[in-house]
Amino acid sequence: MLLSQESSHDESYISAAKFINEWRTGKESFAQNTSGSTGKPKTIYISRSQMIASARRTAKALNLVKGGSALLCINPEFIGGKMMLVRAMELEWNLTLVPPNSNPEEHLENDAKFSFAAFVPLQLECMMAAEKGRKQMNNIETIIVGGAPISAQLEKEIQLLPTKVFSTYGMTETVSHIALKAMNGPNKSDFFKVLDGVSVETDERDCLRIKADVTLNEWIQTNDVVELKGSEFKWFGRADFVINSGGIKIHLDQLENQISELLDSQVILLKKSHPQLGETYVAVIVNKDKGTIDELKSVIESSLAKYHKPHALYLIDILPRTASGKIDRMALSQQLKIE
Repeated sequence: MLLSQESSHDESYISAAKFINEWRTGKESFAQNTSGSTGKPKTIYISRSQMIASARRTAKALNLVKGGSALLCINPEFIGGKMMLVRAMELEWNLTLVPPNSNPEEHLENDAKFSFAAFVPLQLECMMAAEKGRKQMNNIETIIVGGAPISAQLEKEIQLLPTKVFSTYGMTETVSHIALKAMNGPNKSDFFKVLDGVSVETDERDCLRIKADVTLNEWIQTNDVVELKGSEFKWFGRADFVINSGGIKIHLDQLENQISELLDSQVILLKKSHPQLGETYVAVIVNKDKGTIDELKSVIESSLAKYHKPHALYLIDILPRTASGKIDRMALSQQLKIE
């Protein structure tokens, strides 16, 4: 594997180089912090064999070949970044590493071309917002995007790309993704296709359970509500992101996508306690000249069922993010003083 970088003094390069050195000297187990997808965040240990199994499974599913070129622009401290390094070593890629900021386009040459790249949704949004970024996206053969849900607005923009784009489903506990969903092209689907060698089932809540060599053949229980059809599933949202508002159960993940598509803008829904209803929610709208609160409220109220309307609307320019690029809902609630 060849590793090129913008700056050898960048923290991400130092982290990547350390991991590569440990890998090449035969280290068998690696500590990794989880994000809390299956419970409270914690440190787990992932074996070399688990990582190799994950890398080979991805290569098979996406027809990735040896000797290609890849872009690493996500943080190598997280499992997604580490697995890019493992894939690169397993497939002898020429890997270009750039600092993991929100806009990788700033660090790439205009004519940079790659066989494969991994992004978080925020990075894709920033790349698609500029002409240079859109041109660079066209120079990548296959893209995977994960780490956070893809907004309805971004999904529309992905349809304009000739590049093959796949949404990933997975977590630290499954050593990166165990399922892929085609976001564009002739195979576009609403369902994630489970990769070969991975077993899935649902519990009494319709929440997904996963077992494979990457989980040491132990069942991993998630809080993700899905519709399971054989080796494919449709993701509806997290079981803990549901409110009971006056006896009406509302899945906020689904409603968030619905309102985002309705307003053609990114919308974040936050839970809020209510003295009569028990629970309700507020809608936080990333306002890029989409209108005033009254105008947006009118659109929402004319389109949603009575009991699904938000308690309040907020307009915001920039959403707080976690270190991994996910929207920091707790920080947003504190910022807007929502309880």
